[in-house]
Amino acid sequence: MAASKILISTEVVIVGAGLVGLTAAIALSRLGKKVVLTDAGSRPLLAENWVQDTSHWDARIYALTNESVHWLQQIGVWQHVPASRINAMSAMHLWSPTAMHATPSLRLAAEDAHLAQMGCIVESQALIAACWQVLAESDLTIITDAAAQSLQHAGHNVQLSLPQHVITAQLLLGADGARSWVRAQSGVSVSRVDFEQTALVTNYLAEQPHGNIARQWFGNHETLALLPMPQQQVSLVWALPHAQAVEKQRLAPAALAAEVAQRCGHVLGSLQPNGPLLSFALVQQTADDMALPAVLLLGDAAHQVHPMAGQGVNLGFQDVQALCLELAKLPALRPLGDARFLRHVMRMRQMDILKMHTLTRGLDKLFARAEPVWTHAAILGLRGLENSAMLKRFLIRTATQG
Repeated sequence: MAASKILISTEVVIVGAGLVGLTAAIALSRLGKKVVLTDAGSRPLLAENWVQDTSHWDARIYALTNESVHWLQQIGVWQHVPASRINAMSAMHLWSPTAMHATPSLRLAAEDAHLAQMGCIVESQALIAACWQVLAESDLTIITDAAAQSLQHAGHNVQLSLPQHVITAQLLLGADGARSWVRAQSGVSVSRVDFEQTALVTNYLAEQPHGNIARQWFGNHETLALLPMPQQQVSLVWALPHAQAVEKQRLAPAALAAEVAQRCGHVLGSLQPNGPLLSFALVQQTADDMALPAVLLLGDAAHQVHPMAGQGVNLGFQDVQALCLELAKLPALRPLGDARFLRHVMRMRQMDILKMHTLTRGLDKLFARAEPVWTHAAILGLRGLENSAMLKRFLIRTATQG
């Protein structure tokens, strides 16, 4: 019964303690907002020696833009990420379908745009652990192991019911992922694109140094990326049609590693498996409305993108940044959950989200076309970029700023 539950009144309640929810809690707390963070799961626990245990690495990694790294520094998170678990990206090399084993069709280097790096590769577990370290020193309420039960509007506020708590807040942030409970409870539908692909993800030890270069090969409805990690490792992200992905998953780990090395023209020599193989279906989905009275969707709850762009978590961080930027300018007497204010925040985000959806869908469709003329056009486009210093600088700046 609600009467037996603990009642909490706050300014902001966040549902979802993934990276977007964690960083939103930290950033809003730093703005002086009263925050409650909730999650259905438990706080993740890592072994005490996980930083020194270099034999175990998280298969889930993120490619962070320089903008994201700078923001994580501002909110005090990046300082807690072990340097030994971070790998800078100095360049990106892309291969077109007909140049898989030859010179890259397009090379983008940080130095071409007078940058020290193009971004960083970091493990999910390292980022999450850093966030929890910061939260331990923050003045906010955290409730885990508490699945949300109901969501109701009460005047200008929302009321969130948990197994042992009832939380009343001016603003509820749904940061609970692609299968968002908050989105469903708010009656928000999604526009969905099924890429009819499965992504295979794992880590390899490379025979040859990766040179801090992120490498990506395009094929017929296929994308393979090898991203640089510490200790001469690379992270594989291989997007394939479902049937082909199932075939690859049936291979022994060493056999799959050999096939990946061959597919990449042995650009890094032989590859040795160094972790489990994960897989997940690839879809793009966008909430038909990110903002409702007193409710705002963030991260994958609002927009899930193809991993080809490597921008999923960066887009989520940008959602939080946009919200905090506008909250800092909000008049004191105006409610945080004001519908017009939240729609304004959503409009600020629409262009970046549309740009990323257009890029990933466009590249996938272009290289998925069977007609030779389309592949030829794509190759000519990459060659044109390779020969244009100005366009390359523009692409590098765009990629590193999110």
